[in-house]
Amino acid sequence: MKIAVDGYELGRQARGVGRVVRNLLLRLPEFLPEHEFIVYTKERTGLISRSLVQEQVLPGRGGYLGWQNGPLRKALKKSGPDLLIASNYVLPLFCPWQSFLLEHDISVIAHPEWYSRKYAVTRRFLIGRSLEKAGLVIVSAAFVENEIRRFFELDPKKIKLIGYGVEDAFRPSGEEARERWREKRGLAGKKVIGFLGSIFKRRHVPELIQAVDRLRRESSDAVLHIVGEDFGVLSGGRTSWLAGRDWIVWDKSLPEEDLPVYYSSLDAFAYLSEYEGFGFPPLEALACGTVPVLLDGSSLAEVFGDLAVMVKGTGEEEVAGALRTALAGGLTRDGLLAEFERRRARFSWAASAAALAGLIGEAGKP
Repeated sequence: MKIAVDGYELGRQARGVGRVVRNLLLRLPEFLPEHEFIVYTKERTGLISRSLVQEQVLPGRGGYLGWQNGPLRKALKKSGPDLLIASNYVLPLFCPWQSFLLEHDISVIAHPEWYSRKYAVTRRFLIGRSLEKAGLVIVSAAFVENEIRRFFELDPKKIKLIGYGVEDAFRPSGEEARERWREKRGLAGKKVIGFLGSIFKRRHVPELIQAVDRLRRESSDAVLHIVGEDFGVLSGGRTSWLAGRDWIVWDKSLPEEDLPVYYSSLDAFAYLSEYEGFGFPPLEALACGTVPVLLDGSSLAEVFGDLAVMVKGTGEEEVAGALRTALAGGLTRDGLLAEFERRRARFSWAASAAALAGLIGEAGKP
């Protein structure tokens, strides 16, 4: 069986979809050694080393949809795969091949107001068409399945839930490494609250800043370390949320090898997102020994409900209160981290890949 994988999002700084491709899809040959795999990428990644896996680089100008319906579609037509694993929300417009579609979330359909009208209308059409044509739709949480069924009439049997995992590299860093990191970032002796992720409106980073500002009225050693690209939230419009706040450290990105020590150096991690398909940053923080403060809803409530300090709303005092709980440590912190360690094996990429391999095996039966 020849299996094609859309690896457009692979790369050294892979985020979101790219991490799923790297950790889930590139493990499949371990469980399906009798099959042939072709991973299509936009540029050479250096991640493909197995003898039964080919990496085919397909350069192309423009964005993803142009690449998918141009170079990728032409390559697929030439190779004729038995199965296409579409990793990035939508199928090619012309897709005669049997396909598995990874649908990470449908925020663009549930909340079109967060996007431009043109983008939202286009995506609704493409996602609806792709869900209909896909042989199976893979989701990472029951929340995503329920959202799909809320907006589309889709056979529930087509939707399969496969939870995501956390890489082994995410472990608590030693005290010496944490202290070096804090010293380097100018955070030594502080109570450090972190946020990591693309800074969209739905993640309520300004509300987090207000909550930390409130905490600082009680304790001036509370600081915020933000990591992520800003999409017009922190500095858009008339307000700059960073102006005059020298207690905020903001990095647009960090090297991947620095992420474990970043999470480990935090006293609390805040992720006030109102819509997530899974939530990698809270999972990585937990794996590194840091308690997350999360907005109670979407997949975050499902995946992390009793592994985090949950907050119902984004009001200043409510968020500040949750942060106080996380920063206080003690029984709450120890209990949450102990519970995560008891469940850590559930967040296994190998188990996720094995589950997907089982679905592929079923699809390949005559």
